[in-house]
Amino acid sequence: MQLLHIFPYNYNIPLIVCTAVDKIEKKIIMELISNSDEVLNTVRSIVYHLNDVNLAKMTPKMIALPINNVKLLEEITDIIFDRALKRQNYTHVYAQMCACMINDSKFNKLATDTKTTFQKVLLKKCSDVFYIEYQQELNQLKKKMKNDNMVPKRCISTLNNFQFDFNKKSICNCRFIGELFKNGAFPEKVILSCITDLSKENNENNELQMHCLCTILQLVGPILSKTYDLNKLVNKLVSSLNNHGMPSTLKCLIHQVKRMHSKGWKNEEPVNFIGNNYTVFSDLPIHMKSVYRLKSIMIMAEWIYDESHDVLFNFVNKNKIDEVMQLLQISNTWIFYDPVLFVVSIILVALEENQIVRNHAGKLLNNLNKKKKLSTHSIQSGVNKVLNDSGTKKEYPNLSNLVSDITGQSKL
Repeated sequence: MQLLHIFPYNYNIPLIVCTAVDKIEKKIIMELISNSDEVLNTVRSIVYHLNDVNLAKMTPKMIALPINNVKLLEEITDIIFDRALKRQNYTHVYAQMCACMINDSKFNKLATDTKTTFQKVLLKKCSDVFYIEYQQELNQLKKKMKNDNMVPKRCISTLNNFQFDFNKKSICNCRFIGELFKNGAFPEKVILSCITDLSKENNENNELQMHCLCTILQLVGPILSKTYDLNKLVNKLVSSLNNHGMPSTLKCLIHQVKRMHSKGWKNEEPVNFIGNNYTVFSDLPIHMKSVYRLKSIMIMAEWIYDESHDVLFNFVNKNKIDEVMQLLQISNTWIFYDPVLFVVSIILVALEENQIVRNHAGKLLNNLNKKKKLSTHSIQSGVNKVLNDSGTKKEYPNLSNLVSDITGQSKL
């Protein structure tokens, strides 16, 4: 906060005046911080125990809060949003409160000189869960796992819990979005955009997307169907039931959406949200755990493949094993956690390249073996895995010859 501009620049301001101004600045800043803390504490006390009974009493208190800057508005939104997703049985209550806050023009618009509104900040929070948070949180987890020197078994377990928590958060987020639309907090174009994105095929998170889509449709279908044709959307969901590997909970959810659609979206009974009633990964039935384990193994394989690519081409470009060893040490590569999969990844990277790269791959593995970073058993196991993989055989008809380019560089 700059207060000195009130004095003409050509004045020789006495030091005592400047000191007084500094004190005023500090006092105002401290008051703002104090007021912000007080507001945030009030918000926490309101939202932490919000329910159907006290909603009417607590909402006016929230609207009456003195919010005078964007940062404070964002912090308030964070508190409400996080609490709404953690208390999934009260999502509708938080949505009703947010709708009242948005529909109150004085509260929703922070100030006349800014385009920031509570509605926009809340919408960004909802959309970030799908488009930003997953990759950010996964990257942070990857870094933490490597720093903690986790063994492969614990890595997979950590990934299982992360995916379960994120899936639960995503589904709760969709319930929140659906409830917000029902209460008039979000316009139709927002919910249509969300449905369009969730309808796009994504092999990595396709089942989660369908679960989220069904969750939203159960809530917004009765309203949206009046102005928008949902036949194509529902038919696409129903056609996916032919997928034999689909979890039974998701199949039940699709059938539920199908029934609602066939009955004209007459939501006479409370919507039954299936498959999100487990609080921790360990509580899941065995058949549901297997879906997460498969995804976790795929994530680990991708991480190891990416790092193997960097390690191999560092060696190809510089041909200095000492620099590769230094790179392995600095990056704390996955070679230490799953050496066999590391070898498989090196070979798969090399298979996509020319004979020169394949020769370097063999030399690299041989050098890592001599440096006692990879055992002969790990290397041979990795080679055998590649040679015996039906998918790799199909992709490379001359697989044996290509692998020989690699293994021929040493006594592997």
